[in-house]
Amino acid sequence: MCEVDGRRTTLLDSVPKVRHKRPKLKAVVFHEFGGRDVLQLEDVEAPSPGPGEVLLDILGCALNHLDVDVREGVSRFPVEPPFILGVEVVGRIAEVGEGVEGWQVGDRVMPFLMATCGECRFCLTGRESLCTNAGFISFSTSGGYAEQLVCSTRHLMRVPDELSDEAAAALQIAFGTAWHMLFERGRLRVGETVMINSVGSGIGSAAVQLAHLAGATVIGNASSDEKLTRAAELGMDHGINHATQDVVAEVMRVTNDRGVDLVFEHVGGTLFQHGLDSLDKDGRLVICGGHAGEVVPFDIIPFFRAQKSVIGSFVYTRREVEICLELARRGQIVPLVHKTFPLAEAAEAMATMERREHFGKIVLKP
Repeated sequence: MCEVDGRRTTLLDSVPKVRHKRPKLKAVVFHEFGGRDVLQLEDVEAPSPGPGEVLLDILGCALNHLDVDVREGVSRFPVEPPFILGVEVVGRIAEVGEGVEGWQVGDRVMPFLMATCGECRFCLTGRESLCTNAGFISFSTSGGYAEQLVCSTRHLMRVPDELSDEAAAALQIAFGTAWHMLFERGRLRVGETVMINSVGSGIGSAAVQLAHLAGATVIGNASSDEKLTRAAELGMDHGINHATQDVVAEVMRVTNDRGVDLVFEHVGGTLFQHGLDSLDKDGRLVICGGHAGEVVPFDIIPFFRAQKSVIGSFVYTRREVEICLELARRGQIVPLVHKTFPLAEAAEAMATMERREHFGKIVLKP
């Protein structure tokens, strides 16, 4: 012990401090809003898990149209570049933070889309999709277009051994959303008829499988006959090419002018109105998106005279995803993967999605 300028010190104080830097990892980052050209593969500092958190080695991340909206700056979520996209992830725990119990290095997991608070009036009544203080993957954490991410253990769900990494990455949003829309919000019942818009998409192809499994008659539409053929293999009973056929006229033809009980709508634009016009009296249209047109004309008179309903739907609950994981484990539903791309080809993966060339989900693999 010695004294320097009136301050007591030890010999250790004179030894230079060694700062251990976290290793770098690859991630797809954008620094400004725009087209696919703003996506850059960069070296970024690896995250470190804090108390109650885990570090995941990402095994796969599925693309979603929300990623396009975020990249373009039109998502209506608070986003500030630089930003790493990707909300639908499967990974393996590489490191656990202080105080973590029940999870260990090597566990293969799926982060639930959001970490809910468990305390608000919606969480306490089983409506966690409306949580007032939810932390979303990529918005409150880093995103899945990367080699690693850190998230709270509140996010984690176990992935069945029977599912591949790609299938697990493709399941959560497609089947969780479809389940929530069809059964929780749309109240689909055995024997009813449902029209599913855009059956070639991730949630459209998932909805076909779930509605068929539930004993409904399934009418679907898509932009190509090839996609309709694929959907028929999943259980679709009647297909309509909305690029070449009159959707409403075809629905009325196959239902003997009655219309459908439920429309599964996630497209917007003209298909929203086609859906309304395809409903039977007292029919329901449940909607979760509008990438083909978020602001649409609306004819009020026939809507209320036939006592039709438009029902909004937002994400899903953890329990609904767990049900779908179990159905997939049993082989009763199949997550569809159109193609996998490496991180370096994230822009081309997005281009494939934006051109609507896919049937099922597109997955990035680090």
